[in-house]
Amino acid sequence: MAMDPKKLKACVKEGGKMGVELIGNFDLGGPEFFTTKAEAPEGDHDLLKALMDAANKEIDPTEEESKGGSAFVGKMFLAAGDEKLVLLAYCPVGENSAENKAAGKCNASEWLKGVLDKIPDGKGVFLSGDAFNAKGEIVADKVAGRFPLKDRDECQSASVGWLKTKGLFPEAEEEDDWQPDEDAGIEW
Repeated sequence: MAMDPKKLKACVKEGGKMGVELIGNFDLGGPEFFTTKAEAPEGDHDLLKALMDAANKEIDPTEEESKGGSAFVGKMFLAAGDEKLVLLAYCPVGENSAENKAAGKCNASEWLKGVLDKIPDGKGVFLSGDAFNAKGEIVADKVAGRFPLKDRDECQSASVGWLKTKGLFPEAEEEDDWQPDEDAGIEW
């Protein structure tokens, strides 16, 4: 079945923007692994793969607007549709280096299985994967109260939790001792 060209274009655009944001955050010392929602694929595996490819593509320096560039960032994208939630995990390929800091730290299949295992009643289905790419889904079951948007939120939380257990997601720092400076615009 051929992909709708308008939906494909929207996915490539969203993926390109996400890629730039993810690598920008990563370059500024942000997390090496992210979990985030993807809207344009609307629960379609092929469109989510196109979005992931766009996020990971090398940035073309001749283009006016940067797109992609996040191949060194591990990521899981979650795309909810009416009938199911689709999940796609990616872990960087290659040797671990100063530039490719996330390489070799996480297995995409283990990550995705760790998330899907948190879904009750075995509703989370691992479809395929290897160390670098993995895909799964959770089919809606309205009678049982399983809805893709609700599942997306559960999976996001489960993913962050799994990453934390592996030491791959930074713990929040306590900022109780923060004091505003004069430029903060706060009057006492």
